[in-house]
Amino acid sequence: MKKITFLKILLLFFIPISLLSIDFTEEEKEFISNNKNIKVALMPDFSPFSFIEDNKIIGFEQDLLSLLSQKSGLNFVNNYGVWNKILYKFKTKQVDMIASISYKEEREPYTLYTKPYYEIPIMIFVRDTFGEYKNLDSLKGKKVGILKDVFYYKELKEMNSMNLVVYETYEEITQALVFGKIDALIQNLPNINYLIKKNLYTNLKLAGELKLPDIKKEDLRFGIREDKPILHSIIQKSLNAIQKYEWDVLIDRWIDVKYNLGHKKYTSLTINESKYLKEKKDITMCIDPDLMPYEGFDKNGNYTGISADYYKLFEDMLSIKFIPIKTNSWSQTLQFAKEKKCDIVSLIMETPQRREYLNFTTPYLTIPLVLTTKLDKPFINNFKDLAGKKVGITKGYAYVELFKKEYPNINIIEVNNVKDGLEKVNKDELYAYLGTLVTVGYNLQQDYIGKLKISGTMSEDIKLGIGVRNDDPKLLNILQKSVNSITSEQHRGIINKWLSIKYEKKPDYSLFWKTLLIAIIFISFFGYWNRKISKTNKLLKEAKKEIEQKNMELQRLAITDKLTDIYNRARLDELLDREIERSKRFNHTFGIIFFDIDYFKKVNDTFGHQAGDDVLVEITTKIGELIRKTDIIGRWGGEEFLIICPETQKEAVEIIAENIRKHIEEHKFPKISNLTISLGVTVYTPEDSVTTIVKRVDDALYEAKKGGRNRVVFN
Repeated sequence: MKKITFLKILLLFFIPISLLSIDFTEEEKEFISNNKNIKVALMPDFSPFSFIEDNKIIGFEQDLLSLLSQKSGLNFVNNYGVWNKILYKFKTKQVDMIASISYKEEREPYTLYTKPYYEIPIMIFVRDTFGEYKNLDSLKGKKVGILKDVFYYKELKEMNSMNLVVYETYEEITQALVFGKIDALIQNLPNINYLIKKNLYTNLKLAGELKLPDIKKEDLRFGIREDKPILHSIIQKSLNAIQKYEWDVLIDRWIDVKYNLGHKKYTSLTINESKYLKEKKDITMCIDPDLMPYEGFDKNGNYTGISADYYKLFEDMLSIKFIPIKTNSWSQTLQFAKEKKCDIVSLIMETPQRREYLNFTTPYLTIPLVLTTKLDKPFINNFKDLAGKKVGITKGYAYVELFKKEYPNINIIEVNNVKDGLEKVNKDELYAYLGTLVTVGYNLQQDYIGKLKISGTMSEDIKLGIGVRNDDPKLLNILQKSVNSITSEQHRGIINKWLSIKYEKKPDYSLFWKTLLIAIIFISFFGYWNRKISKTNKLLKEAKKEIEQKNMELQRLAITDKLTDIYNRARLDELLDREIERSKRFNHTFGIIFFDIDYFKKVNDTFGHQAGDDVLVEITTKIGELIRKTDIIGRWGGEEFLIICPETQKEAVEIIAENIRKHIEEHKFPKISNLTISLGVTVYTPEDSVTTIVKRVDDALYEAKKGGRNRVVFN
């Protein structure tokens, strides 16, 4: 008997949701039978409740509608739009129901409300430079962003104390705050936090909760047309039939909230993640024992350094201890990680080889790489000048392979640690040592003042995050949330603490009480040493200034076309890639104009190459005057040029291109008189990569030349 009862209970977990019965009336059953498709209005940018990703609508409400579909037998057809547009569609009966609506008495004539399916606090967000927020009086006279037709607009307007600025989309209102167009915004917590996380905004913080007498929280409900009471009854019964565990799954999946009240930041974990940490009790951690001031062990064996301060934050966030496991070297740390002797590696660069045994969070530290040589060696403007020379790199560091690949002619020698590398340079066993700027500077200051110097920098920085053993995805998710939760103030506080440390030796003043002679010797020695340090510091400052100037010049040369002094092709590739990422992030488009000079070979053949060079310089100068300040021009190669027009639609790009064509045609060039150009134009689409968009605009240019030149063709 007990076995039969147990089997019945077990089978309940495997019965499809659609078969669980709801007590629908005959009238409701008939409605379901005759009205299979129900039009529901949703917002495409109301993350994490409903938003578009990879051209698909996803989110809490989409999953909720799937559950309602299974329970009721109705099929929901999505209609997307910004809030004021979908509210208008609902009021004018173009759709059957609307999601994310909050109760307001004035909406009752056209709305049948369900009970709330989620309630969220309404918060006030500001930039991190805002200062202290006490209450709504702190916003007096300030520009405050709100969404159009939001349900608390009337109450804020009646206060008449702040300048309300109305926006249509969540992206617009968040960007406005990020870029200083408004002083604050008022909106629900999960939505803005999702956008902060998605777009990696670092200058926003939570000031406090909106508190008004008649406004408590944003109550999310479904609204059903007032002429469809049967549909309202079906939806409410279906909502009532959703089990607690089903709500838990929805919330665990989508409502991942982090918030900052005062100065302490908290990370919200799912129920399962909290349970995991409670059972785990502590997290074992391997570190680099020789990477001060980033991390290491002090003389008492205690974990210290920049990363140690980050892990103190993580301990506060997660209420769990991180236990450092001592290793003798970075190589041993990597070996321990491979053998799963530690749960995480505290500070590590992601590489393909390491992905075989670790997963990685996003980086939380970025570190420049520098070359150290003896004082008598010249500054290194080009790493290719090191061909055939011995350069030391700490064994096991990821940039060993990076450096070998980039500069195969340099003789790479692996050393035990930074001290070993610098000592070998000091003894002329190595020409140079490559290491991180702060670690090298820390050791130079300790032991090598007046002996070694920083002689060059690498263009690539090292990005370091947390390495998590690859058999523990839950821990990876938890630590990623912790990394995401670090505020910009916390970042600055930790870095400033460690990079402003000063080291000094205190004289033993008891010597003065021994003999006058010893006192005089000490004072003389101190004066001599002080002059020596001042001289060394002056040399170091001069050297640093020279490095900075040379680095700035190197950086400019690396991205600039030598003849025309505009961006070169390599830089254009980077800027195109960046513009594509910006367009994906902010959901806008941009235009590209690709042009070359018609019959340019004839110019070189007839007037000589110097005249041709003069034309290239003059044409780029002229076009630089014609394009907008936000547009970017670069030389693609030869007589071909490319212009990037950010946040520009098809019609506007064509107008810019035609204006350029016309002015060049009318311009008088010295010696040569008139020239024309052919232009191809295109705009970015969400499917584009750098390769596809360049090919498309190149094809447009080809069509312009094929069609008779001196024209603009859009592709």
